[in-house]
Amino acid sequence: MSDEIKRPRFDVIMSQGGAEIIDATFRSARSGDATAMYELSKPFVATGGLIARDLELFDTDVEELYVVEIDRKVVACAGIRRFTDLAEIFNVVVDARWQSLGIGRFLLASMLIVLESAGFADAVVFTKTTRDWFARYGFVPMDPAPLPAGRLAMLDPERKSIPMVRPTVRAEDGIDALAGITELRVRFERSGLEVVWDSGCDSLLFFAEKHDIETASLCQGGVCGTCSSPLKQGTVSYHVRPEVDPGDGSILLCISRPAANLVLDL
Repeated sequence: MSDEIKRPRFDVIMSQGGAEIIDATFRSARSGDATAMYELSKPFVATGGLIARDLELFDTDVEELYVVEIDRKVVACAGIRRFTDLAEIFNVVVDARWQSLGIGRFLLASMLIVLESAGFADAVVFTKTTRDWFARYGFVPMDPAPLPAGRLAMLDPERKSIPMVRPTVRAEDGIDALAGITELRVRFERSGLEVVWDSGCDSLLFFAEKHDIETASLCQGGVCGTCSSPLKQGTVSYHVRPEVDPGDGSILLCISRPAANLVLDL
């Protein structure tokens, strides 16, 4: 296991259809992010979902923290607490305005990559109010007895937090890892077909053609726009920035892959 946790940076291009493009970056937190992380956490502390942490802790513990940034604004954060043979992901929060985009999924998947690269086989979370959300991404309840004594000493029985565990993930970035932590489904509405996304496919165009869904495409490079398709639900990531406007509510199949469950008008 590595003496230091690697601190990568993942840049992704996301869309929920149309010309609006969202550039999201997962990166190591910096001291200047402390106030933003503290403010993001406050609503979750107020509802009992998180333990209260002083603003100063977000600054002094910055080496343990990661953020997702959109338009130079921190919209999500999480931390890693490391013990001898155990890594814990803590303080997972996402600005409510960005939750529908799938930023939480991107953040969690990215954290699992970071831990895998540091040599950890499993990641643990403690949750009081978000058990179902973590279960959706492969975390299962665990017996706390095997946890290190140092971590057990931190438990507050009155909070009744549940420890959950899942394997870490090896992937190129947080979007690539999504298929490894949850089942992503693509529904071709007009064709009446719903199938599980195959991460071996490099684009939704290739995936559609694999399942005999009729599409139009000429360049396969996001330039001509012929593979534009209405996205009725979900979020995609683009390999490269589209060079043409796919049209209101539409995406370019040739350079996109799912970042959430999708419904396509095909």
